[in-house]
Amino acid sequence: MSTLSAFKITNFLEQIDNPYMFFVITDKEGRIINVNQTFLDLIEAKKEDVENKHILDVIPDSKLPAILETGRPNKADIWSFKGQNAVVNRLPIWENGEIIGAIGHGLFLDISAAKILVEKLQEKEKEFNIMLEGLIESPHMGYAIVDKEGFITAINQTYLELLGLKKESTIGKHILDVTSCSKLHEVLQTGRIDKADIYNIKGQDIVVNRFPIQKEGEIIGAICQSIFLDLSGVNILMEKLKETENELNIYKDEVCRIYQAKWQFEDLIGESDMFHEVKTMAQQLANTTSTVLITGESGTGKELFAQAIHNASSRRAGPFIRINCAALPENLLESELFGYEEGAFTGAKKGGKPGKFELAKGGTVFLDEIGDMPLNMQTKLLSVLQERVIERVGGTEPIPINVRVIAATNQNLEQMVKNKQFRSDLYYRLNVVRLNIPPLRKRTEDLPLLVEVLMARINRRLRTRVAKCSKEAIKLLTGYSWPGNVRELENLLERAINLANANNEYCIRLSHLPSLIEKNDISQTATSDTLPEIIIPDNFGEKLSDTIEGIEKKMILQALSKTGGNKTKTAKLLGIHNSALYRKLSKYGLD
Repeated sequence: MSTLSAFKITNFLEQIDNPYMFFVITDKEGRIINVNQTFLDLIEAKKEDVENKHILDVIPDSKLPAILETGRPNKADIWSFKGQNAVVNRLPIWENGEIIGAIGHGLFLDISAAKILVEKLQEKEKEFNIMLEGLIESPHMGYAIVDKEGFITAINQTYLELLGLKKESTIGKHILDVTSCSKLHEVLQTGRIDKADIYNIKGQDIVVNRFPIQKEGEIIGAICQSIFLDLSGVNILMEKLKETENELNIYKDEVCRIYQAKWQFEDLIGESDMFHEVKTMAQQLANTTSTVLITGESGTGKELFAQAIHNASSRRAGPFIRINCAALPENLLESELFGYEEGAFTGAKKGGKPGKFELAKGGTVFLDEIGDMPLNMQTKLLSVLQERVIERVGGTEPIPINVRVIAATNQNLEQMVKNKQFRSDLYYRLNVVRLNIPPLRKRTEDLPLLVEVLMARINRRLRTRVAKCSKEAIKLLTGYSWPGNVRELENLLERAINLANANNEYCIRLSHLPSLIEKNDISQTATSDTLPEIIIPDNFGEKLSDTIEGIEKKMILQALSKTGGNKTKTAKLLGIHNSALYRKLSKYGLD
């Protein structure tokens, strides 16, 4: 033992040495290095007789060597030596993480004092046993206690009656031999604590707690305790649990109903090689949990692909939550994504509010227009994607999330990264798997099929019956460049169906596509399906608008001639309303 340690202990002994207390100190080998006079008087020896001797040579039954070996303290032990009795504490002495000695110290008692102390201890022990016995035999609680091997050491009558067994047939038996569905052996193996678990015994549901019994850091047994076994009480609790579960399911169902993905892969229309390749890849991605980045021009159907991936994935039962990163103001984006705590800012709701990432638990978050997300939010999103936890605005507790992220943009993220407008690390995190949706102009062979399917959808929604599209109209549609892609096609078809339906027609003709006629070459404006061929005079103006007006005037004159001047029939033949015909007659001076 070091000189410094010996000095500290000796100094300590000098301060507390008194005729009622005794001490003995050994080094790490068990040799006595210091004692006080009270100890010497107790063993009837002199200091020079005991110094540097092994403790067992002086006190043959000393327990200090065990303290040196294990490092475990031994407190409040009754020690008898040569007819003398004392209450002893034995402790290891540590320095820099190592045991360098041991100390035994205690209170010297005469026989009467020792007896009084022992009697007090026995009374306390007896009182504890009575309380324990009363608790264990309570008719409102059931207990079973097992040792570290899983053998039953105690079981009360309440539990025995529930099992329909007698104590002599259970004590000493393994718990699984008595009740095969017990989980106490799992508690012994794992050290876990089961609180308020529903446990079925012979068709009866009871609520139990299970926890390990530990001593000095080791599991020496386990106990199973029922909260109560009164059937009415169990029924009340079970009803409460069912009500809570039903409320939770209603909440989950409502979230899933509001945030529901509508589109399936069969709703994605196209037979071209380019479209088929992208669709096949998306179907394969549905079976993974990887983050997906969907790129493509506006109107190509990026969200439809995202919904289809969600609906074909293992997360289909969870919500699909769309977040438009461009539509939300920057100061609201963080609280919408991650939620906020009560009092986080002025106007914050009482109790706080969960964000979209929390609501999407078990489902998918679709980050639309990700290229428009502010840079400071990009940093926070990157942290969420890496750590899989969020923190509410004004909160301090991290909340784990279980969502799949699909992002979409019509912008060139690579160029934005070069221009320092988009974080490169977030781009690489999002760009795990990429789907590039082709524009409509690159798959015009899909257009007739798209027209057919979209017209059917529009007719169902509008309750109309415009079932066909003329060959000339299809040719006109095919020759257009479609900068707005499928979204523009759907909007144009809806306008055409409304025009046709207003005139009780069941086929979309060129006259129902006036906006498209104006955008296309003059050679595509032939009206063979409605009127005779128009011969264009050589003296028409060179501007497209002048040419179109000339054709329109010629068409009106031909229609008036064909209907004998009947304006109602002329408007119907031209596919326009009567009021529109009168405006055009006035415009061209034909009224």
